[in-house]
Amino acid sequence: MQFTITDKIKKLEIEDIKENLFHYSYDNKSLKALVKNNTSKEDISYISAYSSFKGEIYENIIYELLLQYTLEQEEITRFVLKGPYQDKENLFIKSGLLIDSSSQIVYKSAYKDISEFDALFFTKDSLYFVEMSTSKKTASLNKRLVKKYALLKMIFPTLNIKALIVVTEGSVGLKNFPSYATIWITKDLDDEDLIEKIIFAKKVKNDVQTLKAPTNKKYIEACKIKYKKFQYFPTLEWILNTSRQNPKFKVDLKFFSSAKLGLFFDIYTKLYIGYITTEEFLDLYKEFNLQVKTNRIIVTIEKVNQSELDIVYYVKEVNGKLKRVRLEENNISIKDKELDGFTNAEVRFFMKILEEKHHLNPNDIKHIQNNISLIK
Repeated sequence: MQFTITDKIKKLEIEDIKENLFHYSYDNKSLKALVKNNTSKEDISYISAYSSFKGEIYENIIYELLLQYTLEQEEITRFVLKGPYQDKENLFIKSGLLIDSSSQIVYKSAYKDISEFDALFFTKDSLYFVEMSTSKKTASLNKRLVKKYALLKMIFPTLNIKALIVVTEGSVGLKNFPSYATIWITKDLDDEDLIEKIIFAKKVKNDVQTLKAPTNKKYIEACKIKYKKFQYFPTLEWILNTSRQNPKFKVDLKFFSSAKLGLFFDIYTKLYIGYITTEEFLDLYKEFNLQVKTNRIIVTIEKVNQSELDIVYYVKEVNGKLKRVRLEENNISIKDKELDGFTNAEVRFFMKILEEKHHLNPNDIKHIQNNISLIK
């Protein structure tokens, strides 16, 4: 079924929930400083900070309205509490579906967020994840859905996974969203007085319950949800080793063609298949001159866009930086990766577990490159 937007949500009628908005935690430090310094509203730094802050308020408005909407819809069986409504203080849980230190609904692995969800609710046979945005451009929002959908499909395998997308009037690209997404369009958030009051409101603590949801069994805590555990790093290692089990091939490309592996590509973007030595890599890229920390350059099959897979290399340098290297026929792409990002953590993990049996020589690489289209 598709849930229908109400006039109250469409028009952002919030008089009865305005006070609740002051109970949420906001990242207002930079915007408050800009306002205090009388920064011009035409200044790019002000526009960026203000837009981001308005997006936070909009998310909380829609969440508040969805709390009410849940009680009006018989089909909604459970709705996950977050922010000022969660009655369980933050625990230092390492992995799983939980409320994080910023009071958001996230799925974590090894203390890192894999995905964040603006809201989650259940029906008898489906799970809806909600994404809200005030940006008129929706391409990046649409792209983010892929990973969230795949992760939820993995941990809730018996449920239909659907998305509820809430955007403002004038948003473009709405026809590009997948069939599992329902689109709601609201008026713009234009209450300047409310926004200014929240900018200068007293900061609230994330780990303290300051609001209580109406007593109703539909409202649940994230920690009470039952789901199939998804082990981030052990799964990557399982993929590496299982892809090597066919005695006919160094890497069995057909192994990557199943629906399950398709979900893994959507979650991880890249799957690790081995390493090549620095000297051998020069056979593939003669101008290569990075100072490699070890004699291993990690090899992955990466989903470089929604329809294309390619071999991509990861190089850990002596200075600690991590480079992503893609060798295209007429273009060599070398990019820095964030030091605290997931890719860096993955590379550190594989540097520890890769063995001689995972070695790939230049001929192996060329064979994989020439047959990568076997992965459907």
